[in-house]
Amino acid sequence: MRNKKGLSQEELAKIFKIGKSTLGMYETNKREPKHDMTARIAEYFEVSIDWLTTGKSDKEKSEGEYTLPEEVVAKVIREAEAHYGVSLRDDPVVEEAVRDLINNLAKMKKASQPRD
Repeated sequence: MRNKKGLSQEELAKIFKIGKSTLGMYETNKREPKHDMTARIAEYFEVSIDWLTTGKSDKEKSEGEYTLPEEVVAKVIREAEAHYGVSLRDDPVVEEAVRDLINNLAKMKKASQPRD
């Protein structure tokens, strides 16, 4: 995708504010980006996280595959950023709110499970 956009590793590394060697390791599968970086890469290249990580689109998923919660959160964040024209990344208030939301969802799920 980088080559299709006519970007060098150095140029793309600057865009993502990462080292050129880090980008090189991502491209050669010697290192995997964290979830937030995966979301940024997918957003930049206008592809889904599913396509970026599996090479398959949502429609191509086989029976029984599912979306990881991290992918759902990243998608919701991207959608909100686009809709409201704001950045929700690297913001401690946003991080705390997301953490509270996830913890509350976990508590609700645990409370709904039958007790032994």
